[in-house]
Amino acid sequence: MISRAQGKTWTAGAAVSKQQKLSALDKAMLKWAVVDPEDRLLDASIGSGLMAEYLRRNMQCEVCGVSDNMENVRAARSRLQNCDIVYAVPGDIPWREKAFDTVLLKFSGEGNSVFLRTLSEVSRVLRPGGQLILGTICYPAAVKVIAGMLTSDAEESRSFHRADMVQMLGECEFENITWQRTGFGTGVMIAWKRKPEVEEMRSVG
Repeated sequence: MISRAQGKTWTAGAAVSKQQKLSALDKAMLKWAVVDPEDRLLDASIGSGLMAEYLRRNMQCEVCGVSDNMENVRAARSRLQNCDIVYAVPGDIPWREKAFDTVLLKFSGEGNSVFLRTLSEVSRVLRPGGQLILGTICYPAAVKVIAGMLTSDAEESRSFHRADMVQMLGECEFENITWQRTGFGTGVMIAWKRKPEVEEMRSVG
């Protein structure tokens, strides 16, 4: 028989477990991330740190994180002790150039100019040949048409447009860009930081 105290403990534990589950988008991003043990990884939109915790536990990689929300920073720090989790404004990643092998990033509706600055910073801190996993909420075209009739022009300008994103990634030295729809309203864009030798070959050609 479960005592009242045990019952409360089980209920509280179940509630915490439920709150800490990876989202469908998190799982999709993890599926496409190419991470080796001892790689250095940056979660550039760390949230509560669930994805980073999963990667550190299962891949034994070095994990860092950044967020512009101080509550998320505190939550991630409590979950990922001895990891560098910092607060920074969007478009500012306080690490040196070529510091990471992989970057995880979520597009959350920023305007193109703001997000372009973020992508530029991601490119700066990612080593040549490194991988960017970009997760986004992205509904099918028919749903977007209906939503467009119900939203303002300002809201529409903050929605995800795949062609615009591919162009911005190209401007920030990314190549081999692929798109994977991972659910009804989610998708993952995978891109690789261009290597210098490829740039040199293109300039010669």
